[in-house]
Amino acid sequence: MTVISSVCENNTLTLTLRIERGEFAKALDKAYMNDTEHYAVPGFAAGLAPREKIEELYGQTALFDEALDICVPRLYSRYLSENGIRTVGRPQLTAVTWLTGGGADFTVVCGVYPEVKLGEYKELEVNAKRDDEEAFTAAVLTAACTNMQAEVPESMVKQKLEAILAGDKMRVAQDPIYNVLADFTAILDEAYKQSDVTRSRAQVQAEALDVMLQTVSGDNREVSPAKLHELIRELVEHYRIVPRSFDEMLENIISERGTKKRAMTDDEKINDAFAAYLGTINQTEEMWRKDNTKRAEDAARFDLLLNAVAQAEKISVSEAELASLMHDIAEATGLELENVMAVVEPQPLCEQLMRDKARELIVSSAKEATA
Repeated sequence: MTVISSVCENNTLTLTLRIERGEFAKALDKAYMNDTEHYAVPGFAAGLAPREKIEELYGQTALFDEALDICVPRLYSRYLSENGIRTVGRPQLTAVTWLTGGGADFTVVCGVYPEVKLGEYKELEVNAKRDDEEAFTAAVLTAACTNMQAEVPESMVKQKLEAILAGDKMRVAQDPIYNVLADFTAILDEAYKQSDVTRSRAQVQAEALDVMLQTVSGDNREVSPAKLHELIRELVEHYRIVPRSFDEMLENIISERGTKKRAMTDDEKINDAFAAYLGTINQTEEMWRKDNTKRAEDAARFDLLLNAVAQAEKISVSEAELASLMHDIAEATGLELENVMAVVEPQPLCEQLMRDKARELIVSSAKEATA
């Protein structure tokens, strides 16, 4: 590995590294061992075609992307480790130049963790009541952040915003009512389209919500098929004379929606339910992001504070504490503990536990302001 250039400005690192010819050759060998099954070669079983046959059929650069995927994370991580650089957010690969004779230059851009100078963070007085735990905690952390000097990187805010969005999506998707609403919206939208009726997305969402409220039965949240047919027919009849075959058409739409829903991935179902939820508050995801950017900025600033306090106070996490958190995750997700330990990286969990301890230290020492 050769460092071509490294520039850090405004908490952003722009790094260009060279993958030497020998390094790239080894990565190509590994790519061949790992990815041959993706290249079908006549006369050879999947994964058994010689490398020269793959390159003969697909070109000399057939495995270059796979080799690059091996080299970039390894060399980038090595550079950060050797230079003691802590980054935030996801790095972006912005340029690749293939070199004559082998090897490549690549450029990565990523946010860099800022310098943090702590001010007073213990025994703070705030205008909030301790019995309102959430408000009191927010007031104390905000006061401590006011005393802190640090520039919050944009990449850190983006990372926080994505984490908040993922959490909100998961919360919404766990409510069956929004999954039902997503179905009703899709069914009504398709009924309008097949009846040659044009309605905006917002109009369809509002009408689907009204249909659902009239169709779903109380606490059971069970759909009345007859009522659903009746209400959708009434809506369409506002704009078109419905044919005799309307009920049959609607049954087909409902059946096709069920088939499509079963074929959806978990992420697609979550996004579908969240879109239905946003419709109930007259928002789009873009509007949600705009409205929650301040929330993400505050969360990122709090993290800077808590990480710095954890370091200043030499807060640590024991193996038992980490194991307990892993166990909690396994119980919450329904996964086996071994599977959780295999896929969840311990370092982010340790950092979260240290932030939790730092938060407790700051908040427990704070006081209500006297009148």
